Amino acid sequence: MEAGRLQEAQNNFKAETGLEFSFIFALYEGASGYPATADDCDSYADTIGNPDFPVMADGSELISKATPMTQDRHPEMCGIAPDMTIITCYYGHGGYDRALDDIKAHAGL
Repeated sequence: MEAGRLQEAQNNFKAETGLEFSFIFALYEGASGYPATADDCDSYADTIGNPDFPVMADGSELISKATPMTQDRHPEMCGIAPDMTIITCYYGHGGYDRALDDIKAHAGL
Protein backbone atom coordinates (compact mmCIF):
# COMPACT_ATOMS: atom_id res chain seq x y z
CA MET A 1 0.00 0.00 0.00
CA GLU A 2 1.55 3.25 -1.19
CA ALA A 3 0.18 5.31 1.73
CA GLY A 4 2.15 3.09 4.10
CA ARG A 5 5.37 4.47 2.57
CA LEU A 6 4.50 8.15 3.03
CA GLN A 7 5.97 8.44 6.53
CA GLU A 8 9.36 7.22 5.31
CA ALA A 9 9.16 9.47 2.24
CA GLN A 10 8.32 12.44 4.47
CA ASN A 11 11.19 11.71 6.85
CA ASN A 12 13.66 11.29 3.98
CA PHE A 13 12.49 14.49 2.29
CA LYS A 14 12.88 16.54 5.46
CA ALA A 15 16.35 15.08 6.12
CA GLU A 16 17.47 15.69 2.53
CA THR A 17 16.12 19.21 2.14
CA GLY A 18 15.91 20.65 5.65
CA LEU A 19 12.45 21.95 4.73
CA GLU A 20 9.55 21.91 7.15
CA PHE A 21 7.18 19.50 5.46
CA SER A 22 4.26 17.25 6.19
CA PHE A 23 1.89 15.12 4.21
CA ILE A 24 -1.79 15.58 5.00
CA PHE A 25 -3.92 12.58 4.11
CA ALA A 26 -7.65 13.01 3.42
CA LEU A 27 -10.15 10.20 3.11
CA TYR A 28 -13.28 10.89 1.09
CA GLU A 29 -14.90 7.52 1.78
CA GLY A 30 -14.64 4.95 4.50
CA ALA A 31 -14.35 1.21 3.86
CA SER A 32 -18.16 1.12 3.82
CA GLY A 33 -18.29 3.39 0.77
CA TYR A 34 -20.04 6.10 2.78
CA PRO A 35 -18.45 9.50 3.47
CA ALA A 36 -15.38 9.19 5.68
CA THR A 37 -15.70 9.64 9.43
CA ALA A 38 -13.21 10.16 12.25
CA ASP A 39 -13.43 6.42 13.00
CA ASP A 40 -12.48 5.65 9.39
CA CYS A 41 -9.45 7.92 9.76
CA ASP A 42 -8.37 6.21 12.97
CA SER A 43 -8.66 2.82 11.31
CA TYR A 44 -6.78 3.94 8.19
CA ALA A 45 -4.03 5.55 10.24
CA ASP A 46 -3.62 2.21 12.06
CA THR A 47 -3.46 0.43 8.69
CA ILE A 48 -0.64 2.68 7.42
CA GLY A 49 1.41 2.53 10.60
CA ASN A 50 0.10 5.53 12.57
CA PRO A 51 2.10 8.23 10.78
CA ASP A 52 2.90 11.56 12.41
CA PHE A 53 1.05 13.41 9.63
CA PRO A 54 -2.70 13.96 9.90
CA VAL A 55 -5.21 11.54 8.42
CA MET A 56 -8.46 13.45 8.15
CA ALA A 57 -11.98 12.87 6.89
CA ASP A 58 -13.32 14.93 4.01
CA GLY A 59 -16.68 13.28 3.56
CA SER A 60 -18.11 16.65 2.50
CA GLU A 61 -15.60 16.87 -0.38
CA LEU A 62 -14.41 20.32 0.67
CA ILE A 63 -10.88 19.64 -0.58
CA SER A 64 -12.03 18.76 -4.07
CA LYS A 65 -14.17 21.91 -4.12
CA ALA A 66 -11.14 24.07 -3.18
CA THR A 67 -8.51 22.41 -5.39
CA PRO A 68 -8.14 21.01 -8.91
CA MET A 69 -8.56 17.49 -7.50
CA THR A 70 -11.57 15.66 -8.95
CA GLN A 71 -11.73 12.35 -7.06
CA ASP A 72 -11.94 10.67 -10.49
CA ARG A 73 -8.42 9.24 -10.27
CA HIS A 74 -6.71 7.87 -7.19
CA PRO A 75 -4.57 8.72 -5.41
CA GLU A 76 -4.63 12.47 -5.92
CA MET A 77 -2.46 15.07 -4.23
CA CYS A 78 -1.35 18.66 -4.47
CA GLY A 79 1.95 20.23 -3.54
CA ILE A 80 1.27 23.27 -1.37
CA ALA A 81 3.77 26.12 -0.83
CA PRO A 82 4.33 27.70 2.60
CA ASP A 83 2.06 30.59 1.57
CA MET A 84 -0.68 27.98 0.94
CA THR A 85 -0.71 28.39 -2.84
CA ILE A 86 -0.97 25.22 -4.88
CA ILE A 87 2.28 24.45 -6.70
CA THR A 88 0.61 21.76 -8.82
CA CYS A 89 -1.55 18.67 -8.40
CA TYR A 90 -0.89 15.04 -9.30
CA TYR A 91 -2.75 11.78 -9.62
CA GLY A 92 -1.72 8.18 -9.87
CA HIS A 93 0.62 6.00 -7.91
CA GLY A 94 4.02 7.55 -7.38
CA GLY A 95 2.56 11.05 -7.65
CA TYR A 96 4.14 12.01 -4.37
CA ASP A 97 7.60 11.59 -5.94
CA ARG A 98 6.71 14.20 -8.57
CA ALA A 99 5.20 16.44 -5.89
CA LEU A 100 8.34 16.27 -3.75
CA ASP A 101 10.50 17.13 -6.76
CA ASP A 102 8.33 20.15 -7.54
CA ILE A 103 8.35 21.28 -3.90
CA LYS A 104 12.16 21.17 -3.95
CA ALA A 105 12.26 23.15 -7.19
CA HIS A 106 9.81 25.69 -5.80
CA ALA A 107 12.10 26.10 -2.76
CA GLY A 108 15.08 26.63 -5.06
CA LEU A 109 16.77 23.34 -4.19
